[in-house]
Amino acid sequence: MTVATGASEQEAQELGGSPWDSQHREFDYDLHDIEGTIPESLSGTLYRIGPGRFDIDGHPLSHIFDGDGMVSRIRIGPDGIHYRNRYVRTKSFARTNETRRPPKGFSTQRLGGPLANAMRFPENLANTSVLLHDDALYALWEGGRPHRLDAETLRTYGPESFDGALKRLGAFSAHPKIDPMTGDVFNFGLDFFPRPMIRCYRLDRGDRLRGLATIPIPKLGFVHDFALTERHMVFVLGPLVVRNPVPVALGLRPFDDALSYRPELGTTIVLVPRDGGDPTAFEHDALFHFHVTNAYEAGDRTVVELVAHDPADGWEGWNGHLRNYRGDAGPAFGGTLTRLSVDRRTRRITATAVDDHGCEFPQLDQRFATTEHRFSYTASASVPGGDPDSVTTIDHRTGTTSRYTAEAGDTVCEPLFAPGSDTEGDGWLLTLEHQPARRASRLLVLRAARPGDGPVATVNLQHHVPMTFHGAFRPDSGATSDRR
Repeated sequence: MTVATGASEQEAQELGGSPWDSQHREFDYDLHDIEGTIPESLSGTLYRIGPGRFDIDGHPLSHIFDGDGMVSRIRIGPDGIHYRNRYVRTKSFARTNETRRPPKGFSTQRLGGPLANAMRFPENLANTSVLLHDDALYALWEGGRPHRLDAETLRTYGPESFDGALKRLGAFSAHPKIDPMTGDVFNFGLDFFPRPMIRCYRLDRGDRLRGLATIPIPKLGFVHDFALTERHMVFVLGPLVVRNPVPVALGLRPFDDALSYRPELGTTIVLVPRDGGDPTAFEHDALFHFHVTNAYEAGDRTVVELVAHDPADGWEGWNGHLRNYRGDAGPAFGGTLTRLSVDRRTRRITATAVDDHGCEFPQLDQRFATTEHRFSYTASASVPGGDPDSVTTIDHRTGTTSRYTAEAGDTVCEPLFAPGSDTEGDGWLLTLEHQPARRASRLLVLRAARPGDGPVATVNLQHHVPMTFHGAFRPDSGATSDRR
């Protein structure tokens, strides 16, 4: 075991009572504390990523988004289960370790007042999601280049430009989409020079990144996710926009203070043809959202599933919960799973609530991405406004749900699907559950179709993992991973 940031062993052992406590240590060990039985069909590697430290030398970070990225790798195979975690060695990580001062983040300001923050963009913390492509693992962040890692050792090779194809800021969104038929990766990046725009990309199996289209947008805003169908990249552009950037540019206010939710602007849904052609835009009522599950074509309709949040408190209210992540983060994770149906012929858009249980981090069996999916999986809260403590499966064919709920005080993160056969939804949901009473986390293995039956296996870690954002599961070669 090694210490990543100079924290003492005693300090590391004292942490873990909250999912927002830092994990300053890096580990590398076999897991033997297993309850239940790991299914024989479950073989592969689970990756999770999120902020690993929320304080730097006694200086607390101001926002849930602002911690240095830490990747956890859990290898599940016939020889047993192994855990390894490593911090992504970004420039920010190195500077912070040297100076013992917090990075400039989404809401966290550098120490030193306006002069230390003026004309500075938030630092690339590589903490939001991961992408597995060919033999590489990429740690992703909203506003900059991905960092390439070794998928086994988690060694950081450095920021990736794909032979210079990522230009200017090099923004490469934290939510790329993989076409399960071709293995090609589709993604986008926000840019503001010479004008605000979305740059769309396609990354093929040869690691060649090509530009697909640019979408001018009237106002620079917060675009976190998109969807992919067999024909289109689908953007749901809500009215969360940059309104007052001057105090931020002068270093007087943090970056998140420049954002404002303006419902009078409405929402624009943009369909970008994957194989060329002009984008098509459709106007809709204001929508406050961040994550999508999937999208697909159904005749003249394009259907998008996402988590819509109550806009009553606007950006300030929602973001306030993430600033107060140690005390009241729960309401930020309680949206409504919703489907938007865009009739491309009549231009009419209808919105339908799929499940009214507060949720976030929607997932599906990724082998069925880009086509109509039967099952959606979410992290949800058993109590309105509470922290995510449940994993829910929604069967869109039968309209039924099944829900696992952790013990009081425990929390879960985004559930990821691991296949058990060629049939959609036949497999397992993997999530990390934080147990403050143990000051540690555990891996949960749940039946994807019936998480309410409880875990078929739990694997206890010797330490806690701070609340992760996103991740990926790669089945072993030869395991069930392709739907055709």
